Amino acid sequence: MRTTALTFIAIIVTIVGLRAPALADVSAAAGVYATDTPSQVGAAAILSTAESIPALPIQIQASLLIPATKQGGYALTAEVRGLSGGGFGGAYVGAGLGVGTLSTGRTPGPVLTVFAGKPIAPFTTIEVRVYRGTQQNGTTAGFLGLRFSVL
Repeated sequence: MRTTALTFIAIIVTIVGLRAPALADVSAAAGVYATDTPSQVGAAAILSTAESIPALPIQIQASLLIPATKQGGYALTAEVRGLSGGGFGGAYVGAGLGVGTLSTGRTPGPVLTVFAGKPIAPFTTIEVRVYRGTQQNGTTAGFLGLRFSVL
């Protein structure tokens, strides 16, 4: 169980390390995190790395959610983020699929996420996310926070 989590974290760190010269695609978010089962409120951090697809107005990204709650856990997701362009002031929406321990027993299983964000200042975006652990005893979690681009 822990080996799987450490393997996925190592993969993300490797991807970020290989992409180090293009730091504009790396971001971090921090904010409020809440779950329904068990009912908890706390903080969480999200680390992301993304790659644009020039022919389409989308980005492919990998994100790692790390909640700082009594239940703890993680969610590692591969995501597609649609860019709205200037019409909505740079707002975006996206969805992802991955693995994590978002369940009452902290057992690893599939995780789904949907999210949206809106820039509020240079290199700063407000972002809202919903996560769902789809395994037995999976939990639904919400995140509201600020995302900061590295460059």
